[in-house]
Amino acid sequence: MTRLLKYPFTYSALLQPLPFPPTLARAAASFKRMSRSTTGSSQHSSSPDSSGSSPVNKIFQRYARQKRMSETCRKWKTIPSAVRRDPDDVQFTLMSYNILAQDLLEMHEDLYEQHDQVTLSWPHRYDRLLAEINLVRPDILCLQEMQDDHKAQFSSGLSNFKYEMIFKKRTGDKPDGCAIFYRRDLFELVDYHDVEYYQPGVKRLDRENVAIIAKFRVKSNPSQSLVVATTHLLYNPRRQDIRLAQVQVLLAELDRLAFLGRMESGTPKYAPTILCGDFNLQPYTAPYVLLTTGFLQYENLSTNTLEPIPGGSSFGKVLLPKKLGIMDDCRHESHLDRTEEEEEKCTRLHHSSKEARVARTPSPEEEQDNPFFNQGALKHRFKFTSAYRHNIGDETQEATTFQGQWATVDYLFYTKYQCAGEKRLSENNLKLVATYALPTVKQAREIYTIPNMYFGSDHFALAGRFLLKAQREPNL
Repeated sequence: MTRLLKYPFTYSALLQPLPFPPTLARAAASFKRMSRSTTGSSQHSSSPDSSGSSPVNKIFQRYARQKRMSETCRKWKTIPSAVRRDPDDVQFTLMSYNILAQDLLEMHEDLYEQHDQVTLSWPHRYDRLLAEINLVRPDILCLQEMQDDHKAQFSSGLSNFKYEMIFKKRTGDKPDGCAIFYRRDLFELVDYHDVEYYQPGVKRLDRENVAIIAKFRVKSNPSQSLVVATTHLLYNPRRQDIRLAQVQVLLAELDRLAFLGRMESGTPKYAPTILCGDFNLQPYTAPYVLLTTGFLQYENLSTNTLEPIPGGSSFGKVLLPKKLGIMDDCRHESHLDRTEEEEEKCTRLHHSSKEARVARTPSPEEEQDNPFFNQGALKHRFKFTSAYRHNIGDETQEATTFQGQWATVDYLFYTKYQCAGEKRLSENNLKLVATYALPTVKQAREIYTIPNMYFGSDHFALAGRFLLKAQREPNL
């Protein structure tokens, strides 16, 4: 991007109290000189406007407002009903952050015309991203839009956390992907899957988005396990149907990795699970309803946007073709008879980098009138709860990014409950203790634009503090 300018801000300088330290004054003087050379008129670049503020003063004022807002709204909020920590419990912090790949920023520079251009350079943004990660100090860090050629830079910059990294690049020629960093002194990686939503010949799975699902064992108590998944779904606002199809695949893959066996009642048992990322959908839309309630009747919703349309053309019963082997309950058909955690079975999903171990495709006779497929509704057994509240239309409505308006599209879900039988729930041993507060829509408007002097991405980070309670088997 030819207009990007390097801005000599440092993390230590930004943490100093107002008034601004000499480092920032030198930065402003540098910016003033660059502005003069760009406009060819020193008077135009430095003289006050009708309101009495020069361009440089406006930047300082804006930065001061952004800094004050960040200190006001980005604080840890303890959950009122948070449980007490017992000696055998494990507390950890998980952070999810769409960090805005620099290549994507420069490919779509028109989206950032209203931004302070000096804040869009990678050195500045990287400094701000690391500053916030160091502030939150996550034990598990999930990133979206991490650029493939920035992996080494992040691994080096975060070396003090003793992280191991899992990375999955988007399929095709995209430069970025998803990553999970985890503290190797706290967690042992048991297994992981990288999920590719692209499936050849499937019209609703023709995009190159990906996900990572990782299963961990707690080193201090190996009987405790945890599954963490992060994803970045399709952006296109008009194609909610594609996002729903991607969610169905993701849930089937979660079922595959989080499965721990069966309860005495025969009900599948799953590890405590956290699902986070940039879902590119707003609260209470169709995919959100499926994730948080475990059920969605989509048959009579609109074809692409999945909205109620009385009297209009409806979606119909078919979301994904039967050939993928993913049933309406968001499980792989080949995994129906699993009884043990270690029992690995094949699926019918395509994966670009793995040797094909494809489950047997049923005969046409077996496929005909199969009640497990294409009944116009989806369900699943993960009882996801959002760590954040979504007070739509209220002055306390939170924002995670700007997409024409300030909105929530990033989420931190966790399994507060588990299915203990048909229509029966029990408390899970994963407890939310606190959340890293998001700005409200009103506060976000005052912040102006992101990225900026203080925030390094066009999304706000999400984070939660969790307790993994010592496992006590329910009496089932």
